[in-house]
Amino acid sequence: MRWLNKIIFAGMAGLSLGGLLRAEDLAEDIARIHIEAIGGESRVARLESFRAAGQSSVGDFTMDFQMWAQRPQSIRIEAMQQNQTLVQGWDGQNEPWLQNGANGVTELMPSALGARFKIELAFDTPLYRPKDQGYALEYAGEGEVDGRPVVKLLATRNFTDQSTLYLAADTYFIVRQDRVRREPNGSSLKTQTFYQDFRPVLGVIMPHRILVQEGERLVSDVVLNWMEPDPPLGSEDFRMPGAAADAPKVEASIEPAQQPADEGAVDFGLGDLRQVDQPEAVSILRE
Repeated sequence: MRWLNKIIFAGMAGLSLGGLLRAEDLAEDIARIHIEAIGGESRVARLESFRAAGQSSVGDFTMDFQMWAQRPQSIRIEAMQQNQTLVQGWDGQNEPWLQNGANGVTELMPSALGARFKIELAFDTPLYRPKDQGYALEYAGEGEVDGRPVVKLLATRNFTDQSTLYLAADTYFIVRQDRVRREPNGSSLKTQTFYQDFRPVLGVIMPHRILVQEGERLVSDVVLNWMEPDPPLGSEDFRMPGAAADAPKVEASIEPAQQPADEGAVDFGLGDLRQVDQPEAVSILRE
């Protein structure tokens, strides 16, 4: 692989200096190399959801958590602290929500927190099918992260979400992401995310340690102890408790009165998942 890296980087320098290859085209090529390096298009597409558990630390404070995520953008996090559980969730369609305790009061997240929750906990990186996610990519040169050579890509979406992605020159894994998020009030939120401890999950290389900083301040240090690929999940697992369920599809030949929509309250169906201990095999190596 290293000989291929040298050829690619030599080609990048020559083509960029000669003006023969646009930054957008070069960025798309690098994105394709990245996807191949972490397992390939078919394996990444096959990993449609996961369940994970670990710890999140800030200073001396540490709490255990479990999370469930599903493509394209559904997520649920249960954080345990002093015998209490804080639940955060988003079904990818309505607004993100909070619940204090398994049976506690449920409320929508404040708008600023909800916007960050949507962006920062996206299932896929901007380099997986970027056009489908609304991202424009641009080659942004080379550099170093902790003394390690990297190539940089700029990913922009809707002019309000911009990220610089740093890909290690030897593996093409994303090792850092600098994000600038423009808030509705006109202010900008800047974060730096560092990715470490890469391991395969259903043949896809994923980071198992994630550090998030805002300037010099460490926001969180997340360690994933294990990840379970493609657990059985449904939209009800991410929906806000008490929200109306999706109405069932009605065949054209049947009158609506004969197939009424279920307007009742929704019960989260995660009881079985919560009773499952760490899976025996949480990562599947490439074939």
